[in-house]
Amino acid sequence: MPTTAAAPTALLCGASGFIGRHIAQALRRAGWQVRAASRHSSPAVDFTQASTPAHWAPLLHGVQAVVNAVGLLRDSRARPMALVHDAAPRALFDACAAHGLRRVVQISALGIAHGATAYARTKRAADARLLALTEAGQLDGAVLRPSLVFGAGGESTRLFMVLARLPWLALPRPVLQARVQPLAVWDLADAVARLLPPPAGAATATSATTDFTANNTVNNIVNNTAAFTGLADLAGPQAMTLAEYIALLRTQLGALDGKAPARPARIWPLPHWLTQASARLGDALPFSPWCSQSLALLASDNVADAHTLPALLGRPATPPARFVAGLAASAGG
Repeated sequence: MPTTAAAPTALLCGASGFIGRHIAQALRRAGWQVRAASRHSSPAVDFTQASTPAHWAPLLHGVQAVVNAVGLLRDSRARPMALVHDAAPRALFDACAAHGLRRVVQISALGIAHGATAYARTKRAADARLLALTEAGQLDGAVLRPSLVFGAGGESTRLFMVLARLPWLALPRPVLQARVQPLAVWDLADAVARLLPPPAGAATATSATTDFTANNTVNNIVNNTAAFTGLADLAGPQAMTLAEYIALLRTQLGALDGKAPARPARIWPLPHWLTQASARLGDALPFSPWCSQSLALLASDNVADAHTLPALLGRPATPPARFVAGLAASAGG
């Protein structure tokens, strides 16, 4: 990792979260200093109380780039999505524009473009603000909307790994039919690091040699990754149903344990009423990745152009068949 006394600083919001922790590691590997902004940082940053640009001004001094990786699955009185996903990020983006801090990366989510849930509405509103400031020439903003993310520390990853070991599964019918295109969290984190200007003295990464399709987003990324602005939907190299994804993890876990390939799990569709009841029960369990918001996200296709992620990475994306093998390495940083 490059080390210089003048290493640039990135403000990373949500640095203590699942995706944020991996982004912090990737930024440090790329030669950046990371200034964490989260409930657990010092000083702590309360996103429910940071809804004006003045709240953000002190944190922006000496910062050359901003990454917002804050995300909630549950709306609550204590932490309303309207504040955490929308008002606070919009205030942050406005503060960046006022301070002349141009490079801002927002981690959003695939599948929110037309969703009616609080999660989709609030994420979409913050995305729109960053894109509007970018269109107006005040910021160099990039919005990343990843599909289902796999990696160490992810609540959904833990859930799917547990499900992958079960001999039978009862899954909601919409989830059985909808497709996901999972990507590895270490790939997402590396993509974020590549979107920031390389620190002085750092090796300049080369572009991927993949034969890309004629996609304007991909072409813009390949031409100059660190200067890319706009919206990028990110997905892994393979689309599949959630049942197929769990089966793929099941096969990898069997190989990791040195066992013969396990029989495919028996799968039953969960009745609609039980699907809704289980999601509402998940709403009441703070640490459950299954809730009404996740049901809404997984009930429709969560897929995108597979060429965009490798264009950002300058290399092929990790295939889902290698997720479990890559888990220990990514957890170790």
